[in-house]
Amino acid sequence: MYEYKTAPDENMEVEKSLAKQSQHASAGYARVACHRMRQAFKQKLIDIIPALQGRVYDVQPPSQTAEEPYAVMALGEEIWKSSWAGYRQVVRIKLYAGQAGLAQADVWANALIAGLHRASVTGKGEDTSAFTAHYLGVRDAEKLDMVTGKAYRTLRFGVYVPETEGGSATPAPGAAQPEEWLAALVRWTQKQLGESWSVYADAWPPQPGSHAVLWRLSGCETRMAGASMYELRKRFIGHITAPGTTEENRAASALVEGFAAQIQLPLEQDKGRYMSTAEASADLQADAILDGQLRLTLVQRRMRPAEEAAMIRRVEIHPILK
Repeated sequence: MYEYKTAPDENMEVEKSLAKQSQHASAGYARVACHRMRQAFKQKLIDIIPALQGRVYDVQPPSQTAEEPYAVMALGEEIWKSSWAGYRQVVRIKLYAGQAGLAQADVWANALIAGLHRASVTGKGEDTSAFTAHYLGVRDAEKLDMVTGKAYRTLRFGVYVPETEGGSATPAPGAAQPEEWLAALVRWTQKQLGESWSVYADAWPPQPGSHAVLWRLSGCETRMAGASMYELRKRFIGHITAPGTTEENRAASALVEGFAAQIQLPLEQDKGRYMSTAEASADLQADAILDGQLRLTLVQRRMRPAEEAAMIRRVEIHPILK
């Protein structure tokens, strides 16, 4: 059901990705987010598996003789993915079931996957940070600890941490507004799906809603439409996230059908400015966070600006002499 993908030399890939990170998001906010993420995940593990109360350790247990069962949690690769998704922080969880055996560890693993995958992991008390976890799968699910001789079950989850400016999770005052067509597309989508959905532009926010749509501009081009007109085309990619794939697919189908039913989308309705739908499609197998399920091309025809030229004052016709 889940596929684990890795490069031949995973350490080299991580080093290259970490080298790129300095060019992007604020390191200060990333450190704060990791601390909050660690605490929130620990609490969520205990909520799902009460037997782990007081037995969730960082990186490794305090001693080789730690009483089982217990869990070990460690933050893995922090890889830059894209400008709209930010980093992906990997969280590794090792389950030591002790005398209960790996069969019990499998039961706990299934419970954690069901309780964490696509779920909001929220901090306790004053910390209201929310992180959406995605199960990534694992290459070797069961391993033997060569130091302690204990067997354990491994899980990998990913959390996307969007890029922020100034080390803050909130947009800075005076931040650039979305492109005109993109802003109109956001308004139209919000009207189509209703208030239960959150619609964003350009990039995912630090804490998106449970039902969310992200639109981003992926390209543009012009085409000649005659001597006095040209056609402006802009391509958009839409990402749809929800607690379940059924809701995502339903929203994607509704939007594609909406584009077909309403060919012209309002840009400035009071001024009679519209944009038309040229193509709209959905790939329901695409990754919702990184790739996006929707592909949309919008078109607008515009008059070519008249060129200034010298006015003709007089025309004289001379006879042709043979």
